[in-house]
Amino acid sequence: MSKNFTLMKREKLYRAGTVGLTLLAITLRCLMIPFTNYDTDGYARWYDYIATHGISNALGTNFAIYTPPYLYLLSFATLAEQFIPALVAIKVIPILFDLINALIIYKILRLEYTAGYFPAFAASIFLLAPTVMLNSAFWGQIDSLYTCFLLLATFCILTERPIPAMLAYGISMSVKAQAIFLAPFLILMAFKKKIPWHAFGLIPLTYLAMMLPAIFAGRSVADVTTIYLGQANAMQIPSVNSPNWYIFVPQSAYSVSTLIGFGVAILALGIWVAIYSHRNFALHTETLLVAALASVALTPFLLPKMHDRYFYPADVFSLALALYVPRFWFVPLTYQVISLAAYSVFLFGVPPQEPLILGTILNTAIIAHILWIQHRTFTLEK
Repeated sequence: MSKNFTLMKREKLYRAGTVGLTLLAITLRCLMIPFTNYDTDGYARWYDYIATHGISNALGTNFAIYTPPYLYLLSFATLAEQFIPALVAIKVIPILFDLINALIIYKILRLEYTAGYFPAFAASIFLLAPTVMLNSAFWGQIDSLYTCFLLLATFCILTERPIPAMLAYGISMSVKAQAIFLAPFLILMAFKKKIPWHAFGLIPLTYLAMMLPAIFAGRSVADVTTIYLGQANAMQIPSVNSPNWYIFVPQSAYSVSTLIGFGVAILALGIWVAIYSHRNFALHTETLLVAALASVALTPFLLPKMHDRYFYPADVFSLALALYVPRFWFVPLTYQVISLAAYSVFLFGVPPQEPLILGTILNTAIIAHILWIQHRTFTLEK
């Protein structure tokens, strides 16, 4: 009787906590929406271009540096321009994907916690993560969008659905090139026979399918398939306030450091895949979440030309892992500090040297620990 009473009391607390934390998360986002910055000003110009020229005409021209899938959402937002201010419409898009990400994390947790309100409570905790709120509601960025499909791809792998996983990954790739951060994990899963190799062919097909509305509107196939090349050449800087070791590379060494950096990253990630593809380990949810986190954390850490927001997937995946396995609570906490240090330079005008050095040191330490967790988990859990 006492045990049942305690359980019922705990479930009531989880239920009340879910409602309270979710309302708090939504309220805080509403308070952040009025903030503007250089990036939201750019999105506002795209919004105005679509509203002025019409959706079909706008989508047929190359007026923005982002891929068409985001512009489709922005176009849809202009339909409510008489009722919703542009800034609100722009920020509602990533905020909605915050909520979808919370739902996917809830579904991941349901794999372990099959009954009760804890998964919903944990998902509401995710919504209150500072960098998650700042990225969407304060900054107006769309990292929640492509990360949503990375999470979805991972969830599909956890539930033995490789084809939907690759379709989701293809959608993520059509939104942001940073979806490549999950690629080492997917290749590892192919070696472990969780994904058939031929399913990788769905990635370019999905990308092209996502471009079709823009192509039908008038943009050429060449135009929509080379967008990322233009983005890669836009900022020739070793590190754009990213908390990795390229902050110490001088601008004069950009070309050499980029060439060497990409080579080292490919080699190191290849070794990572090779090691774990030949190691026998249990393919259960915890080990797969650890591997996915290692992929999205290690890849941007090794690559040059990374930006301040590029550890956003690591923020999200570390939260998913810690909510699933609470003993890893310190991993997302560390990533919150790392990303906040990087964000502070652009958002709050903090001089870059000290926060970026702090972020890089912490990033080095936590990635080393993630790799140690992976080594121990994949060695001990047969």
